[in-house]
Amino acid sequence: MTDGTADSQAESTAGAVVLESSGGAAVLRVSGALDLALAPKLQQLVDRASRDHPRVLVIDLTDVDFLASAGMAVLVRTHRRHGATVAVRVVADNRLTLRPLELTRLTDELAVFPTLAAALAGR
Repeated sequence: MTDGTADSQAESTAGAVVLESSGGAAVLRVSGALDLALAPKLQQLVDRASRDHPRVLVIDLTDVDFLASAGMAVLVRTHRRHGATVAVRVVADNRLTLRPLELTRLTDELAVFPTLAAALAGR
């Protein structure tokens, strides 16, 4: 990964995931529907990013317009697999992404932030 550049991208007909590097952090920007079609692509890029041992792994859901259980499963799996060795953070700022996480009480398990800047800073 190179700082500030998009290194990898995965797309489906309904959404996309872009892997970027920013100051020692891996940022996965997700857009569109994070559903059964896009979740495996997100998991692939999470696995790729984790091989570089970033200090922070951020999954940015700012541009997600539908968050399905398959997408939430990737968030939980990422947290449980990598949370002991890397700070896993999720950006969810609107009712389309934050509400499903609240209803399933995943906000109790995941580190959820309102903005990418807050997630990168850890506050």
